[in-house]
Amino acid sequence: MSPPEHEDPELLSVEDARILALEEGPVRGHTCKLVLLAEARGVDDLRAHVAGRLARERRLGLRLVDGDAPAWEADPDLNIERQVRDAGAVDDAGLPAAVGLLMAERLPRDRPLWALDVVEVGGGRTALVWRIHHALADGMTAMRMAHNVLFDDPPDGGRPAAGGGDGAVETRTETRSRLAPLRSALRVPAALRRELTRRGADTALDAAIGERRAVAFVDFELDVVKRVGHALPERATVNDVVLAAVAGGLRAWLDGLDAHPHVLRVKVPVSLHQPDDDDGNRDSFICIDLPIDEADPVARLRAIAAETRERKAGRDAETLDAFFRDLTHMSSSLERFAEHWAMSPRVFTLNVSNVPGPRGPLSVLGAPVASMHSLAEIGHRHALRVAVVSAAGQIGFGFCADADAIGSPQPIADGVAAELRALSAALD
Repeated sequence: MSPPEHEDPELLSVEDARILALEEGPVRGHTCKLVLLAEARGVDDLRAHVAGRLARERRLGLRLVDGDAPAWEADPDLNIERQVRDAGAVDDAGLPAAVGLLMAERLPRDRPLWALDVVEVGGGRTALVWRIHHALADGMTAMRMAHNVLFDDPPDGGRPAAGGGDGAVETRTETRSRLAPLRSALRVPAALRRELTRRGADTALDAAIGERRAVAFVDFELDVVKRVGHALPERATVNDVVLAAVAGGLRAWLDGLDAHPHVLRVKVPVSLHQPDDDDGNRDSFICIDLPIDEADPVARLRAIAAETRERKAGRDAETLDAFFRDLTHMSSSLERFAEHWAMSPRVFTLNVSNVPGPRGPLSVLGAPVASMHSLAEIGHRHALRVAVVSAAGQIGFGFCADADAIGSPQPIADGVAAELRALSAALD
């Protein structure tokens, strides 16, 4: 590959630098897309495929200049053989363990902060394990990068349409007026009370984490999830159904541990990307109480949907984003305290993210995509994380856990699938 043209280093944004700083001790900084191809494709062909498309995503050719003010610079030594790697062969049963090992492996900082590992899977299939550092891209940006660099272009030459439907938390641009700053200021106390009040439960999920990771996956038909949400008179979104499914899976798992919290507080990232700011991170969040003590799956869904509607009506995600941005200009020590508090298990127990993917069929080098899942790294005192992605008519749940604190998250994944079946039977 020819070296990229020289450019001056580009300082990381405040948000990207903050995310980079979270990678310390046992915490890794990357997210992951697991793409299972229905046909075999070799690593050499995939290297050529990706190398020929890297110019579409300039940031994938940047490496980190670490220091007091971290920055991105073009990597003159970019080597596609180091970025796209042959990861050997496994059978279906061995794939989660192989992915868990890769999730535990740091991305080297002397090269672009992404890696695509090619795994031969039984039955003439290939698994692509694409890790990308969260400081380089959030979920929406990583999905766009996959469209441009990995997935085949659709026949019409356009970009595949997003497929999350009503699962994505919509953002709105407030009409600019002299009253807008006042309205924003008045929203802050209520949003802080709803989102950052101490409500985290003391469960097995609030545990010190180590170096090892265990992962699990489960799929469900996206149309069924949508029908479940639309069956309620007040209509629940795809994301509401996702949260209800996680609540049911965790309820069953905690029952097995003889642990019965009243509620389980989850942090839900919200994308605030606008059309002109595709690169880097532009996320906020809301926090939702999952009613773990509620025995009825439909009642759990109703309660979660009502709470998310309240958060949207209060514009909590936008308000928190503005609040933390304002703190960066006021006091660095106050900003660090607020961010530390917002990441505390006293505020939330686990993170559940949901990124919409393309609606139509996907392929890589002509091989159909059989399934796609996301994984996201766990954090200090947060020993489980759930990442969800919709693509090609399916919604895929990915579970990443500390292997010592939680063990395999497969029982939780099985419980989520059982909850979706119960909701479908009751409402579909």
